[in-house]
This record gives sequence, structure tokens and C-alpha cells, in this order.
Amino acid sequence: MAWGYGPSVVHKDGHEYWRTWFIEECEAHGLFGLTIGHLPLVSKSAPGAPAYHVGTRLFLEDAPFFPNSMKKTHRVCGPYEVTRADPMPTGAIPVYKASGKTIVYLDPEPKLGPWLNRSRVERSVDGEKLLFRQMASEFDFFPYRFRIRRSLDWRVEVLTHYSGCWLCA
Repeated sequence: MAWGYGPSVVHKDGHEYWRTWFIEECEAHGLFGLTIGHLPLVSKSAPGAPAYHVGTRLFLEDAPFFPNSMKKTHRVCGPYEVTRADPMPTGAIPVYKASGKTIVYLDPEPKLGPWLNRSRVERSVDGEKLLFRQMASEFDFFPYRFRIRRSLDWRVEVLTHYSGCWLCA
């Protein structure tokens, strides 16, 4: 899910790139988490912006990779496809629907995870051991959620960081 330093989502060439500190949890649970402030980025309450629906494609930037990397690269994974939110946890509240299908729901027990507070040291990406803190509580454990799955053309791309980098803009 999005984090609080820099842009939460970057738009480029008709694609959206979401920054997350929790890419492993997103992958394992097939979920992406939001705060109430992120909801307009999905429902596109901004004029002229298309709203998410089943099949919307997006990319995730593995945010901890960049700050810890001596190589100064961004690790971007995707595309992912948005899927319908069913089944939802017991007591979940549908928040945003498209074509009659629930896309985003409010989780009744966000503190149960999958996003928790902890320090991560065991992760290794491209042979580099990562050390970073995950502070989900600062964002109310990202209580608004939508489901994602890897697209058939899913891939990992490592992009070199540079001055004026579009992923940092």
C-alpha cells in the first residue's frame, strides 16, 4: 500500500504505479490496502480520470528497495489486475463498486493484518539484504482494501534512479 513519503501513486503513459512497503504481503494475500485519503485515487472522483473496475491494471513499486539500495534503482512489479472483492471478510463494508461489483471494502479488523508493525531484516532482493521498518499503525493498518492478482504478462523491472526521476516526482 501507499506510504507517506513522496507520491503514493505515479501516473505515466496511461499506467499507475503505486508505491508500497508491503509488497510481500500484497502478493501473499492478493490485496492492496488504502487509507481513506487514497480512496479518490481508486474511485477517481477527479474529473476525467477513469475509475478502477475489475480488470484495471496497475504496477507496484517495491519501495524499500530504493532507499536501501546502493545501486539507486527502483524495483517495479506488474502489471497486476484488480479483481472483485468477493469474498469479503465477515463484517466488511463495501465502499466502492463498479458495474455492480465491489472493488473496495472497509475491513472490520484491519489490525489483524496482513499489514503489521515490524522491522524486516530477512528480505533479500537481487542479492541485497534489506533492513526497513513497516509502520502500518501510522496509516490505521490500511483499512480499505481491494484485491489484485498478477497479470499473465507480470514481470519485475529494475529502473535506474536519476535526478528528476519520474518515479520520485
